[in-house]
Amino acid sequence: MLRELRGAVTALALVACGVLAAVSFDLGVPGQSLLQSLRFHIAAGLLGLVVLLILGGAWRRGLLFLLVFGISAAQGAAIVYRQQEARIAAHGPASKALLKLLSFNLLSENRNGEKIADFVVGSGADVVLLMEAAPVASYRDKLLAAYPYFAGCDVHSDCGTVILSRTPLEDVVVGALSPVWRNRLITATTVIGGERINLVAAHMVKPYFDDFPAEEAYTLAEAIGRLKGPLLLAGDFNAAAWSDTIDWLALRENLAPGPAYPATWPIRLGPLGVPIDNIFTRAPLVVEHVEALSDAMGSNHRGLIAGVSIGTGGPVSLESDPAPQ
Repeated sequence: MLRELRGAVTALALVACGVLAAVSFDLGVPGQSLLQSLRFHIAAGLLGLVVLLILGGAWRRGLLFLLVFGISAAQGAAIVYRQQEARIAAHGPASKALLKLLSFNLLSENRNGEKIADFVVGSGADVVLLMEAAPVASYRDKLLAAYPYFAGCDVHSDCGTVILSRTPLEDVVVGALSPVWRNRLITATTVIGGERINLVAAHMVKPYFDDFPAEEAYTLAEAIGRLKGPLLLAGDFNAAAWSDTIDWLALRENLAPGPAYPATWPIRLGPLGVPIDNIFTRAPLVVEHVEALSDAMGSNHRGLIAGVSIGTGGPVSLESDPAPQ
């Protein structure tokens, strides 16, 4: 019986190792960023299997699989470390609090629109980015009373992405990241605390939409590249910041994430979920702190709320690969 159990655990560990190998090398396969977003979850599962093998007496196999775990975990940790290094460099020895940001994918069929609208109004955020914003369509006037400056679709039944702001929005451009969806990319500028900043809201397709995620990352990079000065990017990327596609975007455009990667999906896993909603800044802007909302209010994503500061450091320029595959 013990041998059978060891054999079954070994088979599962081999599968996990195969998946981690697919994560570690850019195979140019659509949907690979889905596995990359789950890198640490898969590695944690493998570690659990290693423990079972060692407890079951198969310590040689356990140590071999432990080596695979260590290599994969170290590779993922190196990506996170590099991203955080860029953030620390931009932060500098001191920073000045600038704005509060709320970024939230509402889920288009969500029936809690009034509750969400009330939350947004009372959130204290200076800038609000909403994806799949149709649930609050009936409460547009309430939102605009608190946030009189608006960019995006006109909050109707098939509404995509919206920016709400307490300060005037200029140079507004509403577009698409790919032919799959409309109104999922917005760029605008505003002045807060005497600082002129660029705002970018994005909602990318799911990672298994053939080659569209890579195409959308390139389109988003091009849009960001045309904007000069401090920049704040947020939205639903449908992939973790350490996935190849999103990491490539951050490298190319000198973007830094927040100090943490709060899990936002699926909500039933809470803090053990995947951080597919993200916030990035370009120096001198820095995400000072970021956390996921405790209440998803009927959405299938947890929203993010963050404090953004003006740092005293500078951008870290790192070379990136030519383009995501």
